[in-house]
Amino acid sequence: MTTQTAPSTDTLHLHELATTAAATAGMQPSMLDRRNLRQTLNHRMAATKLHDPAAYLTLYRDSPEEQSTFLEGILNGETSFFRDATVFTELSRWCLAWFAQNSGTMRILSAPCSTGEEPYSIATLLEQAGIPLERFTLEALDLSSHALDRARTAIYTGLSLRNIPQPEHSGFLDRAAHGWRVKKHLRNHIQFRQANLLDPTALAPQSYDLICSRNLLIYQTTEARLQIAETLANALAPGGRLILGAADWGRDLDTLFRLEEPVNSFALRLRDSEPTSPARVQAPEPSVQPTKASTLHPLSPKPSALSPISEQLANVTDVYRNAYEAYCRGEEPEAERLCRQTLYLETDHLPSLELLAKIHRPHASPRMKLALHARLKRHRTAAAAKGGPR
Repeated sequence: MTTQTAPSTDTLHLHELATTAAATAGMQPSMLDRRNLRQTLNHRMAATKLHDPAAYLTLYRDSPEEQSTFLEGILNGETSFFRDATVFTELSRWCLAWFAQNSGTMRILSAPCSTGEEPYSIATLLEQAGIPLERFTLEALDLSSHALDRARTAIYTGLSLRNIPQPEHSGFLDRAAHGWRVKKHLRNHIQFRQANLLDPTALAPQSYDLICSRNLLIYQTTEARLQIAETLANALAPGGRLILGAADWGRDLDTLFRLEEPVNSFALRLRDSEPTSPARVQAPEPSVQPTKASTLHPLSPKPSALSPISEQLANVTDVYRNAYEAYCRGEEPEAERLCRQTLYLETDHLPSLELLAKIHRPHASPRMKLALHARLKRHRTAAAAKGGPR
């Protein structure tokens, strides 16, 4: 007879901390990095000179400031310059087409912006494509004040620069005492501010022509996903585009947005927006020539690869099991969302690819079907070569 072991007191403390902190950000507790949770708890106990997790939990419950500090510690801000070249290639194409058709100023938002690599990448992309800074505004927001402080400082090292083999030739970085710093005119051009996208007043209506909100919705609960999606939809100007991460999209967003081609960029427009995308118009050469230092435009497409994660954020098997159970219940949008979460955590998880193919078969565009079929065939072949299941 098997006896179940009761959870330890320490585990219960971590569970409460994870649940309450995740609720503030609208996240699923299962998507939090468990090792990071424990490290953050140990760090905050040392900082508050408390040696008992129960005592720290009491402080946490009574102190909104401590809750905010703990949340800062567990948020995943991993990013890099020009992360996912296919996305930036599509951004370049669409933005140049927009400037060819509009004489006004493009309004751009990066949210969440983490430590600033994405907004600085966008500003650099446009400047090196010959777009004067006065032709676009760029606002960047994040829930983490610590991440925003780093973004404003704009000094980067290590993994942040992994897509820039020669920073000295990038045209937008200067040598700094402890790494590389974004040039001053780009730092001054971006407006950083703290905000929570769960707050429906975080963004003004129809404020932006381009919104980049990548790798956020994958972490959210169903309710938070829809709430954030509605906030983003309200803030997107007519004819504008929303760029999501590859794992963020799910058919639960279909009531608000329509996928654009190519589907691997996960560019969306409002459901009731114009039927013809301005990105399809051939853009003329920009009036201002790119700088000689430009080595980033045009960006050459390369196979998309998710950046390494310090530790798996959740048990892949558990997430997939939830996806399969949702599929059996007929909840295909939820099953699709969970499949994408699994593939975000483990890109070659064959059962999730096969389940996603079943879900997409009656719904997906021909292009999406072909892309998924090719990916599935590739991973089946690899699994067979390793002696795994076909």
